[in-house]
Amino acid sequence: MPTREDFINFHCPRYEEFPSLELYAEQVISLVREYLSIFSDGTPLLTSNMINNYVKQKIVKPPVNKKYDRVHLSYFVAVCLMKGFMNISELCSGFELLLGKYTVKDVYNIFCDELESALRCAFIGTPFRPISKDDSDEIVIIRSMCTSFANLTLVHFMIEEKQASKS
Repeated sequence: MPTREDFINFHCPRYEEFPSLELYAEQVISLVREYLSIFSDGTPLLTSNMINNYVKQKIVKPPVNKKYDRVHLSYFVAVCLMKGFMNISELCSGFELLLGKYTVKDVYNIFCDELESALRCAFIGTPFRPISKDDSDEIVIIRSMCTSFANLTLVHFMIEEKQASKS
């Protein structure tokens, strides 16, 4: 079971940290599982069926020659984390809105920054970054998603911690 410090120190790989080579589905699955292992409850975070469904539902573009790139990895990481409390159509709508103003690289890197900040705030018990009038709607969406995810993660962590202490 991950510790509180694991969540506080979680590093979400940035777009530039993804492999520059294109990957096959099994390689993508392995990487995403490695990146997000701290959030796994034992059920697979990503499977080949999930990848196929995300392509069919047009959440991600189809692979080229059965290979996936950094853009795909960005989507898969975000979807694997957010699908626990948002439905797929909400995620698609959110992505479309965000990509109207930013590139995939920029949105994903902002997402990583906000996610790490939200997890630190939730697990340390400090106030979350407030939303200011200068924040764009897109930033508010990303920050709110990450804050919700961090709070939900903290709830799951605390419940597991209490159950483990009773054993």
